[in-house]
Amino acid sequence: MQYRDIVELLDETGFSPENLAQWLSVSASTYRRWLKAPPGDLFPEEYRSNVAAGVYKLMEAKALSYDSPRVNKFMEQHVPEFFQAAIGRLKSTEDLFSEGSTHQDKITAVLSNLGNSSAVRKKVDKSSKSILKFAEWGAAWKYRIRLLVSVVQSKELTLVDRLVAYGALFYLILPFDLIPDSIPVFGYVDDFGILGFAAMYYAKRFPKLESGAQAPAGQGTLADFS
Repeated sequence: MQYRDIVELLDETGFSPENLAQWLSVSASTYRRWLKAPPGDLFPEEYRSNVAAGVYKLMEAKALSYDSPRVNKFMEQHVPEFFQAAIGRLKSTEDLFSEGSTHQDKITAVLSNLGNSSAVRKKVDKSSKSILKFAEWGAAWKYRIRLLVSVVQSKELTLVDRLVAYGALFYLILPFDLIPDSIPVFGYVDDFGILGFAAMYYAKRFPKLESGAQAPAGQGTLADFS
C-alpha cells in the first residue's frame, strides 16, 4: 500500500493532521511527512500497526465507516494488523485470560472482547442478509448460524451474554477467510471452526437456544459438527 492510499483513507474523517496524528499515536511531524511523500512511494512496514489500530478506533468512533471501500481495502491488505487491533487494540490477548484458561475459553474471551465494540455489533446487525447466506453452505453451517443469529436477536439474553455471538458473526463477515498464524490464540482456525466454538459455548450455557436451532433430521447434534 502506498502513502497516498493511507492519506486518502484518513482524509475521509475530515480531521486535521494534528488530530489524526493523535489517533495514530505518531507525531504530527511524522504524519505531515506522510502527506508530502512522493506519489508511488510505499508506506513503511513499521507504521502499519499504528495505522491499523488508529483505523479501528476511528471506526468505533464512527469517524470512518465500515462501508467505505477504502476501509475494506485496507482491512483486506493488512489482515494481521487490523485483526490484532480489533481483538485488543494491540494489547496482549493474555490480558483477557484467567489462569488455567482452556483453548475454548481463550477463543470465547477474544470473541467477547470483539463483540464488546458497539461498531462491531452495528455491523453485524446491518449484515443479517449476508450472514444468512452462509447458511446455504450446508446443514452444519445452517445449524451454527441459526443458533448464533438467535442469540444476537434474543430479547431474553443480556448484552453481555450476546457478545460472543456478535464477535463470531463479525469474524464471519470480515473480508478474509483465515486469520494468519501470527495472531495469538486463533492461528489457522477458520470461519467454520470459530462458529463451532461459539455455538458450543451457547449450547452448553443455554440449552433452550440449541433446541430452537436444531439441525435437520438425521444431521446429528451440535457436537457432531464441532
